[in-house]
Amino acid sequence: YKMSMVVAGIDHGYVSATYEIRDEGVYRKYDGDRGPKCLAWTNSRSTHQMVNSMKALQKSCNYYFYVLGDMMAIEDIDETAKGFGLGESTGVELYEETGHRANEETKKALYSGENAYWYKGDQVLASIGQSDNRFTPLQLCVYVSTIANKGQRLQATFLQRVVSNDYRTLVEENQPTIVSNMVISDEAYGAVLEGMKQVARTGGTAQATFSNYPVDVACKTGTAETGKQDASANAAFVCFAPAEQPKIAISIYGEQAGHGSGMAVIAKSMLDYYLNIDEASDVSSYENAVS
Repeated sequence: YKMSMVVAGIDHGYVSATYEIRDEGVYRKYDGDRGPKCLAWTNSRSTHQMVNSMKALQKSCNYYFYVLGDMMAIEDIDETAKGFGLGESTGVELYEETGHRANEETKKALYSGENAYWYKGDQVLASIGQSDNRFTPLQLCVYVSTIANKGQRLQATFLQRVVSNDYRTLVEENQPTIVSNMVISDEAYGAVLEGMKQVARTGGTAQATFSNYPVDVACKTGTAETGKQDASANAAFVCFAPAEQPKIAISIYGEQAGHGSGMAVIAKSMLDYYLNIDEASDVSSYENAVS
């Protein structure tokens, strides 16, 4: 969710790409010492110190996004997330859940009485993808694909082409369908791209997997709390590669799999195959296989 926040913050005029926020570990504005925390503070009582949008993505600094989310209007946050396809139908041929984005309308639909009120605290948590944000792994893939395509969102599909049963005649070939186009400024796109590239490099949350990778990968780790006592968090990882000229977008989600960085090794195996497909396998890929 943090890439969407960077785009929303820059393109709605709240911050520049290089605007810095001091990470204080605990966001105390609304709940004092019980306020939401940066993961670095939770793990080691450390902070990321001065953080701009690119470093915030590289380090996955929650504190930066708490502050950014607090200064923004929820309408601006929501509009951008919708443009990326989050909480929207992907258009895929099979039945799908669409989930929802955290906003005033969603909270009123999900809760009643005082629990239905939208508070700034909800917005602060929503800014890192928590609160009532609910997205599917396929939506996450559409999301990162839309980033790779600089705001052009394509309809998701499982169908590449239809051929005859002897594989000799092409019956139908599926063509990409553009669902929407969102204008992303060069400043916002540059910040997101650089931040996602830094995630894969030394100091980033996916450095263990990609710091020496021969191809530049733009990626982001995600760690979603389950709300269950003594349960590991759900792990998410998204990426596209090569970063400057994307050919493939990947989304991986592991239930109670811990930190999102643990999913990066799966993405690496997929990239190894896709970007070096001639050397990776001598096995033919039949057209009726999911791709």
